[in-house]
Amino acid sequence: MKILFPYMARWHAVNWTRYHSLLSALADAGHVVHVLQPPPLQSAETNFQEIARVDRPNVHVHDVPLAPALWNARLPFDKLVKKAYFSYAAYGAARRLVEREGIDVLLLYNIPQYRLMSLPVPAIVFDYADDYIDMLGHELGRFDFAPVRRLAEKILHRMMQRATVTTAVSHVLAAQARGNVRVLPNGVSLAKARAAAARGSPGVASEGKPVVGFIGSFEYFIDLDLMYEVARAMPEVHFLFVGTGRDWAGFKRRIEAAGLRNVQLTGGVPHEEVFAYIGAMDICLNLFRRIPVSHRACPIKLFEYLSQKKPVVSTRLEELAYIDRGFLYYGDTPGEVVSQIRAILADPQEAARRAAIGYERTVSAYTWDRIAAEFAELVPRAQSARQAA
Repeated sequence: MKILFPYMARWHAVNWTRYHSLLSALADAGHVVHVLQPPPLQSAETNFQEIARVDRPNVHVHDVPLAPALWNARLPFDKLVKKAYFSYAAYGAARRLVEREGIDVLLLYNIPQYRLMSLPVPAIVFDYADDYIDMLGHELGRFDFAPVRRLAEKILHRMMQRATVTTAVSHVLAAQARGNVRVLPNGVSLAKARAAAARGSPGVASEGKPVVGFIGSFEYFIDLDLMYEVARAMPEVHFLFVGTGRDWAGFKRRIEAAGLRNVQLTGGVPHEEVFAYIGAMDICLNLFRRIPVSHRACPIKLFEYLSQKKPVVSTRLEELAYIDRGFLYYGDTPGEVVSQIRAILADPQEAARRAAIGYERTVSAYTWDRIAAEFAELVPRAQSARQAA
């Protein structure tokens, strides 16, 4: 397959997304991927914080020129406006690539890309990777009016119905999707995880304390209050928090103001280093605010933790009912999370048993190689079904 993916961020950024993993696995399997991206942007978002470029066979990245005066300006609803601007401006470049490269599959993933649905391609996949309506409400803030939501929902449902197939990242999202819907979850690259494990763990100044860690984006859907309260309640534990995002600086100031010397904040790190940091952790945290966008997510970090055979303490999210086989520890409050951490430390044998079950579950159902193979089979099957209908 030749796949065109208009990406509303920079491809070589610190945030390694579902699309980096899926499309890299497809490229490794011999498919050709063309990525359209906007120009660089000064932003606190991890999707625009660039790292050293690492080229990959079969992945071709193309820049779409945009007007600097508009792209670099600070605008009301800046994130939403710039996604829409890029998606609109990318149409011409996308059409030229479709014609020149003979694109087979167009992969879209958000409401601002609606105009791109009209590109002349044999198959369109709409990837329903997040609760876009809930996320839109967060970005709009006090301007989150019902008519705006209804319009966004109408466009979203139309995109799903026009697509050859809609892939939903979770069962919870799939239940509210439209059209021809299939669940295509997140996962982990076992090759990358094993390579990182072979390199060993980075230096962590834990002073002999057990290490409890978190990796991910410091954004509104992560329960940073819960992480803070747990760290404050357990001075006997070293907390290793890996990642960055729009709420990272505020969280850092809060940790420093409280004088929490048992917390280490690394900031953003390249994805290749993530597994090494997980290797340094004794216990991993999967703590989300219990809001719609979280309940409908399929957390990548969970499978990355489990690939390293680590015990995981998680908030209770709806999608986890489809994933967990009794290997997760649950906590929604500081007291619950502290109790679960202490239970793991008190019974490492039971923790290792659960982690082993989680590892086997991940290897059997949640690897990017497996997910990419399912995608490659799903698209032509959906095309045939649509043609026969």
